[in-house]
Amino acid sequence: MQMMLVWLMTTQAELHRELSAAIRLVAQEGPAAAWPLIGISLLYGVFHAAGPGHGKAIIATYLGTSRTRLRRGLFLSVLSAIVQGIVAILLVEVLVGVLEYSLRRTQGAAAQLENISFALVAVLGIVLALRSAKALYRRRRQPSHRTATLFSGGGKMQAYCADCGGPHRLTSAHIDEPLDWRASLPIILSIGMRPCTGAILVLLVAYSLDLRWVGIAAVLAMSLGTSATVSLLAVAAVSLRQGVLRIFQSGKSSSHRLSVIFDVLGFIGGMAIGLIGLGLLQQGLKTASHPLF
Repeated sequence: MQMMLVWLMTTQAELHRELSAAIRLVAQEGPAAAWPLIGISLLYGVFHAAGPGHGKAIIATYLGTSRTRLRRGLFLSVLSAIVQGIVAILLVEVLVGVLEYSLRRTQGAAAQLENISFALVAVLGIVLALRSAKALYRRRRQPSHRTATLFSGGGKMQAYCADCGGPHRLTSAHIDEPLDWRASLPIILSIGMRPCTGAILVLLVAYSLDLRWVGIAAVLAMSLGTSATVSLLAVAAVSLRQGVLRIFQSGKSSSHRLSVIFDVLGFIGGMAIGLIGLGLLQQGLKTASHPLF
């Protein structure tokens, strides 16, 4: 694992140098030479997303411990990566293009945005943990809904639903959490509000060389590369979760058991996300400005 991380970081650094060379080539030969830059940016996004990062930790933890299905997880992964690139573009466009900030002030503003993102991660984790804790508490306070049965006309036993209290069998809808805007928006913002450092540097260099649109295209290509890698991570997290849960899918009470398991996993995942956010926020508040600015 350590050798893999070293290889990823080395490859990322090499691609970063090639990005700088590709931007200079575009400055010399014009926009017609932008395609190599776009390709390198795409690869940079792929390898950058494969390394350590809070966005991947949030996606993997959330999808591995929630009821969200794979297609919704893929939507969440792609949109988060795209928003991250758009935030970097808007940050440089507003601060450098409109407010005429210096490179150092722009980097400082990006660091502040990172801290806001980390704070949102902490809040998101706490909210997810509290929601799961509330569900577990409700199940504990209503034991009759878990264990009571109802005799129908044919003498068959019918279980009560722990969620609504009605006498009906549990279905897959009870363990499939819909990904509405209230659930997805906090996750997208907590990941997307932290602009990629590589994207910021590419945009600043492109701006200094009067290659604004080339820099924007390169950052969007980075976002696509990042979304591809994070989507693979989402597939792995959901597949692992489903594989583990198949072990518990046996017997007549499997639906109820799965609901309880999801609530427990949701609480654990929420606490993990909250601790990640608090740790990153503490580290971000102590981090000094980049020495190049």
